[in-house]
Amino acid sequence: MKAEPLGESALILRDLAVPAYEVAEAILAASIPGVIEAVASYESVGIYFDPLIFDFRDLNSLDFRVTHSPAITHEIPVCYELGVDLLEIAEFLGMNEDQVVAHHTSATYRCFAVGFCPGFPYLGYLPSEISGTPRRGAPRARVEPGSVAITGRQTGIYPLTQPGGWNLIGKTPLCLVDVESAYFPIKAGDEIRFMRIGLSDFRALEGNRL
Repeated sequence: MKAEPLGESALILRDLAVPAYEVAEAILAASIPGVIEAVASYESVGIYFDPLIFDFRDLNSLDFRVTHSPAITHEIPVCYELGVDLLEIAEFLGMNEDQVVAHHTSATYRCFAVGFCPGFPYLGYLPSEISGTPRRGAPRARVEPGSVAITGRQTGIYPLTQPGGWNLIGKTPLCLVDVESAYFPIKAGDEIRFMRIGLSDFRALEGNRL
């Protein structure tokens, strides 16, 4: 494990021996004096700390493999009929829309990180049959909450209204984030499975929490 400073009150951990989300989870569970937050990305962990209290040597004593807890699995319903880019993506991949949906719902995805807006889960990895789609040439100025998207080897869900450049292949009716009540049910290390639903089920479930 290699640590690089990010100013006086943060650092980034690289060259990890175990997945980044396991390292972040272990650091938080250890309640190390001075550590304010540990945030996982795909291959590194950012640590924010009080420089007057934190002692880096406390990190070296942790056993990350022992402290990792079993993954939580979330099943998320998705109406693919609301995927505004689904037809375009199907044509790009040389298949029909139902085949794209079948592949997308066939996998169990790991949440490797939560970024670029509150609660956005970076999920991987897509089945090889639907991997490799590029980001859109021009990002949308507005992507609706619940939009399920893919690009490269990743899939994700826009939990809030945001600009975005991923390809939108469906939409979940569920509320995945409530900033005011600090509701963020999906965390790094969790598993996600997508289930196909129709428009009537979408309307019936709209607004429910995960």
